[in-house]
Amino acid sequence: MAGILGALHWWDEWQLRVLVLGSLGIQWFLLFAAPMRKYTIPRWFRTFIWLAYIGSDALAIYALATLFNRHASSSSTSSSCGNGGPSRALEVLWAPVLLIHLGGQEEITAYNIEDNELWTRHTVTLVSQVAVAVYAFCKSWPRSGDRRLLASAILLFVVGILSFSEKPWALRRASINRLAAVSSRLHGRDRKPRRRWGLFTKLEDKYIRWTRAAAHYYYSTATDKDSHHHQAADHQQVILSDGDKVHMILSDMSLFASSSGLAKRKLMKEDSIRAAADEMRRQREEEEEEGKTVTVQGDIAGDDDVVLEPLSPTAEMGSKRWLRSAFGLIYTRINVATTPAYLAFHFLLVPAIHVAAISLFAASRKRGWYNPTDVTITYVILFVTAALDVLAECIRQLLYWAMSAAGVPALCETLPQYSLLRSARRRTRPAAGRLLRCAARLGLEEEYFVCSRRGGNLLYWRVAGFVMLDLVRATGLNLATYRSFTAGNWALSLELQRKCGTMVRRTLRESFDESVLIWHIATDICFRRSPRRRPGAGDHEECTLAISNYMAHLLNFRPDMLMTGSRRHLLTEALEDLEDIIIRSTGSSSRTTKQQVDDAAVLAAILNAAGGKSERHKYPLIHDACKLSDELMEVWPEETRWELMYRAWVGMLFYSASMCRGYLHAKSLGEGGEFLSFVWLMLSLKGAKTLADKLQMPEPDAQQESQAAGGEETAATATATAMPSTDDDLDLESLVDRPGKNR
Repeated sequence: MAGILGALHWWDEWQLRVLVLGSLGIQWFLLFAAPMRKYTIPRWFRTFIWLAYIGSDALAIYALATLFNRHASSSSTSSSCGNGGPSRALEVLWAPVLLIHLGGQEEITAYNIEDNELWTRHTVTLVSQVAVAVYAFCKSWPRSGDRRLLASAILLFVVGILSFSEKPWALRRASINRLAAVSSRLHGRDRKPRRRWGLFTKLEDKYIRWTRAAAHYYYSTATDKDSHHHQAADHQQVILSDGDKVHMILSDMSLFASSSGLAKRKLMKEDSIRAAADEMRRQREEEEEEGKTVTVQGDIAGDDDVVLEPLSPTAEMGSKRWLRSAFGLIYTRINVATTPAYLAFHFLLVPAIHVAAISLFAASRKRGWYNPTDVTITYVILFVTAALDVLAECIRQLLYWAMSAAGVPALCETLPQYSLLRSARRRTRPAAGRLLRCAARLGLEEEYFVCSRRGGNLLYWRVAGFVMLDLVRATGLNLATYRSFTAGNWALSLELQRKCGTMVRRTLRESFDESVLIWHIATDICFRRSPRRRPGAGDHEECTLAISNYMAHLLNFRPDMLMTGSRRHLLTEALEDLEDIIIRSTGSSSRTTKQQVDDAAVLAAILNAAGGKSERHKYPLIHDACKLSDELMEVWPEETRWELMYRAWVGMLFYSASMCRGYLHAKSLGEGGEFLSFVWLMLSLKGAKTLADKLQMPEPDAQQESQAAGGEETAATATATAMPSTDDDLDLESLVDRPGKNR
């Protein structure tokens, strides 16, 4: 009993000290961990960052509440310092420090994209917590306290309140609707800051204007070397940079709708110019009749502004920068960190205030007035908090340099793999199966324990290179035609279509989620049935398997990104069917006593069980996948087979990326990003229609299609002149739809 009472007495004495020191420790952890969210890090480490992000606010608020409860209702304790005894009055100096902690770190303003929409809640929290801290300080501060100590507390309150205020300000400016503000530039309505808020004018606006002017100058200078593009460079200006387009499509805005609005504005401008020209011509004729001369100054012809432009072969190099910029605008404080007020406050005012506060505290009288332990802890808190604020930017830059030097993949530079056959085999093993089933009952996904990243970053770069090659070579992408076996199919050439049998055609016309699942199982079976090749001999084979496993990963862990309304239970049922087939093949009905079998035995069991007529209705998806694999194995030579499978998977990958909402891509950036977001970004910049474009803009009618068909020969000639290509490229380009038809 004495030990329990002693522990309770110790906790009553050290409770507030532990809370404040714990809050300070979490802030330092977030300082080092938050910048790592811009890179591909393990899922469990992201969970720790999320717990620290949630716990930092909770711990600081609980510490303020504890401070309020200890001092608000009793003034006798704070006045006991006049008697020379130990005092807790120094604890109230920690209140402004807790407000600084509530301000959080610049690199983790929001953890999820939904946090930005809760800026009003953070504003209410700001007002309430500042009121509590100020009230507790005023209520507990002794009237006979040292004025230097009081001045130090006031300076810390200035830093704490302003730092705390930055969080709701940044959350409000990072709301998803504000990402679309760049569309106002299409209509010549750049928002001018109010005169009374002149200090808060963003330097970023000047930088964007300078970048756009420099890019236009570079484009004009580069195209001067080619007389074919000289006239276009003089009269064409890109209104939005690629970074602006990324921000628009992340907020689910349509670039085609913006282009349509810009075209309407051009027509209105041309009408006004034509009317002005007619008026000037009439005035000139009248003046000539009177014998006068008229001098016309200026040029009434306006520039030809465009929104969409051809995808550059080097666009993939800039995608990393655009994605990190979008991540910064949504999840960090970069949207306010570029303002002169923020820069002046953090680089000039904050260091000076911390130095002054520490100096005033050191010069105040403390011996005999306050508890020596509180004095020591106060010194630690003040110095460590000052180092946290002053050295934060240097630490972040060093961390970025270290992560880049170590070759850690950045946002979306990962290609997670999930194999249904491999997962089924894993679940039939005694130890792993029990662990995965227990985790499933607790609501934990298999991704927390097993997520194969075969090949690592090298696999990502190889697949990304193939994807970029297909995008640059293709023209007039109509991504919905990948499953139509006509000359308009952009993914499969007529030669490959002739190799497609009944099952290939039927399974590609199934519902998208079912088609992905059937092709994934069939691809894995074909890979296991194919003879092993030497390393580097089959690029199409490796990329096909990688895309197949990635699409299965999306269906299992990100079904909303794969396609709206994707049925994850199809994969779960197929996994149970495969597991049942493997268990039956071992001759044992007990999962715990099943012995491990090799790949050949598992493959033979699947083909035998799903291939029989009696088992057709028991395992329908497995049966279709086996029939599809049989049909694909008949395609010869082997290089043609894997090219056909690769082109089919690229068609499904591109279609899935284009049909995913920009909001989901923006949300996935907070979780490390997805390879699908990279593909979607390149497709959008290429000019292919995304989901927002399809919902906003109507499909072309029959008259427009006939006009597009009439100009198809001219478009083909222009494309061949602008971009040199091989014979294979010319065959591919002669089969795809033209831009006029698809747009």
